[in-house]
Amino acid sequence: MTKLVLFVALLVYGIPLWKLRYRWRSTLYRRSDWKINVLPWFGRDTAALFTNAWFRDDAERQMAARYRWYVLGYGVLLAGFFWLP
Repeated sequence: MTKLVLFVALLVYGIPLWKLRYRWRSTLYRRSDWKINVLPWFGRDTAALFTNAWFRDDAERQMAARYRWYVLGYGVLLAGFFWLP
């Protein structure tokens, strides 16, 4: 039952992640076309999780902070899903 609840929580929590990830990658790569969603994982994405080097103004930095917290929360839910019995 716990796994089912966590699975549903992951699905519901993951829905806004698509839009937030699109904003994240659009800001990093300075592109706004749909292809930004299907680009593979690059070093810039990983490096931007730990630094503000690619963000120019406060609004972009706020979006980056929100994305980092969101990804952290998703990681905690995912870890709970795999490690709980």
